[in-house]
Amino acid sequence: MGLNLTTLIEKAQKLGADDVELYYERSEDNNIEVYQGEVESLESAHSKGLGIRVLVNQKMGFAYTANFNEDVLEEVIKEAIANAEIAEKDEYRILAKGDYSYKKLNIYDSNFKQNNIEDKIDLVLKMEEAAADYSEKIEGVVSVGYGDNISEITIVNSNGLNQSYKSNVCYAYIYVIASKGEDKQTASALCYGRKLKELTPIKTGEEAAKNAIKLLGGRAVKSQEAPVVFTPKVGSMFMYVLSNALSAEAVQKKRSLFMDKLDQVVAAKGVNIIDDGTLEEGLASAPFDSEGVPCSPTDIIKEGVLSNYLYDTYTAKKDGIESTGNAERGSYRGIPSVSPSNFYLAGGDKEPEEIIAGVDNGFYLHKVSGLVTGGANPISGDFSVGATGQWIEDGMIKGAVSEVTIAGNLIDFLKDIDELGNDLKFNPMIGSFGSPTFKVKKLAISGS
Repeated sequence: MGLNLTTLIEKAQKLGADDVELYYERSEDNNIEVYQGEVESLESAHSKGLGIRVLVNQKMGFAYTANFNEDVLEEVIKEAIANAEIAEKDEYRILAKGDYSYKKLNIYDSNFKQNNIEDKIDLVLKMEEAAADYSEKIEGVVSVGYGDNISEITIVNSNGLNQSYKSNVCYAYIYVIASKGEDKQTASALCYGRKLKELTPIKTGEEAAKNAIKLLGGRAVKSQEAPVVFTPKVGSMFMYVLSNALSAEAVQKKRSLFMDKLDQVVAAKGVNIIDDGTLEEGLASAPFDSEGVPCSPTDIIKEGVLSNYLYDTYTAKKDGIESTGNAERGSYRGIPSVSPSNFYLAGGDKEPEEIIAGVDNGFYLHKVSGLVTGGANPISGDFSVGATGQWIEDGMIKGAVSEVTIAGNLIDFLKDIDELGNDLKFNPMIGSFGSPTFKVKKLAISGS
């Protein structure tokens, strides 16, 4: 690293800081985009930096730098202290303790750097070709690309904390458009892993093509209340919305429908929603969060009962409890705040086909529009979003449905989940949120 972080802690204390936290980050990113068999863009970025957070008389100050010159570092420390001195006093501002134990995680492939750029380009080209050749109904590939990241994180503070970890991830994504006459439909698919060989370009390209073709010929249906079967992709988007309402920060600021509902029934008995930063197959996995608190499985909703919220040290101190290890920062340039890690609805024991077969008349929901950008009210829980999918009659899929809206309330929605699939999947397009296929007893569907 070339930095003596312990020495910097001592220097900051000599300059007037009561407590000090140093957050060092080093990352490497690669991104590739292709179009019609040619590489359209290829980007590589290397970055490193240090975030310095100090507490002075219960006031917090922060500054950061990517310049590790000794004189510059001292100036940045002084800047953080100066920022603290003009901040408001806040008794809940604390730093993580230094005596934690951490779970060992297999989240870094030490051989990943040996993959060459040609193999990565070849992978994306195969995915584009697989989608384009899948059917004559595929009008084109809108975008296709690949990305990877290698990160090294070190957190040191004046409470004796000194911890590091490395992680990496790679992924490939594709968006396609299918057409039949004047009707056009888009769909996407994505694969990810820690190793390049874990990516499935042909399968993923074909999956995107299949999903787009399924939605061609969509029609509106009569307005009604009916059962709705959620795909894992759409289910994970609802988990994203719920995670925002289940953060302690939202509850403490009275911006959550789950306020004052701890230990109450808020979902059907079989519903379990979990946040687990130690889940190795998740994209947000780490031994500790952005403050150094151990990541661990947290039951948020357990057998339908609201059991906990997501906490960092600040919100936990306010409620007089321990952090759940859910502090996160976008980079060394920012301070930590409450955020989900791997947040998911636990799966059940039913095959997705079995769930569909049990529906006499209902909606198989493939796509929603507007949900993650304001389609749900975090205080009332009411939601209303555009929806596209397929209609189910007598347990059989009968055709595509479009130009409809589904609406309901998030707690009613949770209480009406009555069947859970065994196909839990995460959706990296919006973060590390996961869901299986599941069925809700009824939702309002507005159509023709």
